[in-house]
Amino acid sequence: MTIWMPDLAGRQGPKYLAIADAIADAVTAGALTDGDKLPPQRNLAYDLGVTLGTVTRAYTEARRRGLVGGEVGRGTYVQAPGSNPPDGFIALAPNRQGEIDFAHAAALTARPGQQLAETLKDIADSPELEQLVGYQFDTGLARHRDAGGQWLQRAGLTASADNVAITNGAQHGIMVTLMALAQPGDTILAEALSYPGFIQLAQQLSLRLEPVAMDEQGVIPEALAEAQRRTSARLFYCMPTIHNPTAAMASDSRMAALAETAAAHDLTVVEDDVWSGHMKAQTKPLSTYIPERAYYVTSLSKTMAGGLRVGYVLAPDATHIERIRSMVRLSGWLTAPVMAEIAARWILDGTGEALARWQIQAMAQRFAIADEYLHAHKPVYHPAGHYVWMQLPEPWRASDFKAEAERRGVQLLTGESFAVGRAPAPHAVRLGISKPETDAEVRRGLEILSDILRTGPGGGLDTV
Repeated sequence: MTIWMPDLAGRQGPKYLAIADAIADAVTAGALTDGDKLPPQRNLAYDLGVTLGTVTRAYTEARRRGLVGGEVGRGTYVQAPGSNPPDGFIALAPNRQGEIDFAHAAALTARPGQQLAETLKDIADSPELEQLVGYQFDTGLARHRDAGGQWLQRAGLTASADNVAITNGAQHGIMVTLMALAQPGDTILAEALSYPGFIQLAQQLSLRLEPVAMDEQGVIPEALAEAQRRTSARLFYCMPTIHNPTAAMASDSRMAALAETAAAHDLTVVEDDVWSGHMKAQTKPLSTYIPERAYYVTSLSKTMAGGLRVGYVLAPDATHIERIRSMVRLSGWLTAPVMAEIAARWILDGTGEALARWQIQAMAQRFAIADEYLHAHKPVYHPAGHYVWMQLPEPWRASDFKAEAERRGVQLLTGESFAVGRAPAPHAVRLGISKPETDAEVRRGLEILSDILRTGPGGGLDTV
């Protein structure tokens, strides 16, 4: 990890420009070279005695000049002139040979791959094959949207082909919903810790995010009301069911209180619910309490297979769904009909239910491994999720723990990746233990992290 501090002595003007100029001078002088990692923004702000916003503006300016590139959860890196790699949450660097990827919370793939081969053979012999190679102007065939509606009905939602849009996964669903409901400059309320893909989308759409305080059940209703009064926001994005990254789960009473608060303050809710498809009617989504003011976004990527890029957006009624469908057409025309056909078949023939159950059973083994190695540190997870959330013991700083884990070949995300706006990032890590291909690889990664925790900060450093 590069140890570098900007020299601001004698630099005039705004601090953020002075920091950006210092980065430029260091690159020119060769003190910073391609691939060097800059200090985490919060660390640099503390060391320089400036605000986090100042450092954020400085790094943004350096990015605008083509000096650096950023990856949510991995940091900000110097880039070679003209390389101009893609930036943000989707610009994930490939893993090095032998590296263990705990940075992603993806569905397991063994059984879905086997099932896909059988389904593709059935589709090839289908009399409806020609329908799958043409444009679908309502974001999908009626039977595909109806199948999506049936999947949503499992959660108690009133859904049908008339008020469902098909998207290319939940990420796309969030994007088209924000495009339909918000204008640049609008403020959106969100959990203080939230999904990085949503944070990046909001930034790209020039939306302002306002963090709302949380507890062990997610968003605190009183904090939501206060944030709305303070900002006059009209949109609230949330993950009240299996929250990412904390695995918090709102109780029925908390869901009811959030619904009452949203209605009292005229908030439109965008509910992101990608994991509860495993849980058939265990907990009712927030959208069931206030269907007239809620947009429900889900996908099959966590429940069935990550490569099955099929998601669904449920709108209050047919009028509202038309704007969502317009944004789908604007951003990509439609989900590939072959993918939508696979999704519909798996929903209707019970394959989806079977895959959902298999995912939970397979993850139970991995959570047991996590408990074995991390028990003393009280890891938090939900049986239907694919990740573990863990507060780090003192005196660990999350950035230092991440750096040591990377040095020893384990990739992970810290609370910094999920912090909304100026919300403080906890010294915690999210471990996507579903991503490695085998339980043995999960065990090896957790053994490394357990050893890091046991030796403490600095304990793993080489000495001369």
